[in-house]
Amino acid sequence: MSIVQTILKGNHDITPEDIEQITGMVTDLYRNQPNVVDLPNRNVIFVGDLHGELDSILSVQNLYLKYQNHYFVFLGDYVDRGPAQTRTFNLAMALALSDPRRVHLLRGNHESDEVARRYGFYNEVTRKFSIEVYNNYLKVFQVLPMAAISPNTLFACHGGVPEGVESIDDLQKCNRFYPDYEDDVLLQLAWNDPKDADFRFAANSRGARVKAFGRIAFNEFVKNLDIQIMFRAHEVFPEGFKRFFDERLFSVFSASYHGAAMPKVLRLGGDLNVEPIGL
Repeated sequence: MSIVQTILKGNHDITPEDIEQITGMVTDLYRNQPNVVDLPNRNVIFVGDLHGELDSILSVQNLYLKYQNHYFVFLGDYVDRGPAQTRTFNLAMALALSDPRRVHLLRGNHESDEVARRYGFYNEVTRKFSIEVYNNYLKVFQVLPMAAISPNTLFACHGGVPEGVESIDDLQKCNRFYPDYEDDVLLQLAWNDPKDADFRFAANSRGARVKAFGRIAFNEFVKNLDIQIMFRAHEVFPEGFKRFFDERLFSVFSASYHGAAMPKVLRLGGDLNVEPIGL
């Protein structure tokens, strides 16, 4: 049985050799893909932050088996904070490898060496395995695409609208292949937060390089990229999701976060109807 099938069948505690194999496969899968990958414009399920909660991704796996005509986009933050970080990320990678056409993994702000060392993933991996195993995971972080787009329809990323972006080429030309976010545009794509007010960009308490983006910036972004609707993750909301900007931006959170949220995913149907689904 392949390592992918082993994980999909429920064996989430795999060996360092298995991890080296599966991380190598995912690195090979994404290394040559662009920063922004293409998506279909309907029948897409968006998965928000998982943060090491195995129950959440097991529920996503059940949806993957149920909605066999749907595509799945993971919006990042697979690790840190939760009780089963390696197992959660291993299952996400296995799902992506089982059908790369249907499953897309995007990079979140926690897929970063600096953040993973601070919020738990580094400690879990080095305690259970070794620094070499951690470095294998880090190689995956560096190659994950930053966003996904369906021309004329939708855009998805972990954080939000970055400052100074006027076209998709402005995103595609950035270099994502670093352990941390060296490029400000990519950092903001993973870190920025929406505020439902009439301004472009403002300071954000998350950090000096991070911005809050308002309605004016959002309107300019969707016009420049020729899209209608946007999906992101990154923030905890009690209901597991929140609507912004006249229901043109949807934020989703797929972990319980120690009881702070009712985890959800968002299903985009054929008529651009967005349906929250509880995990």
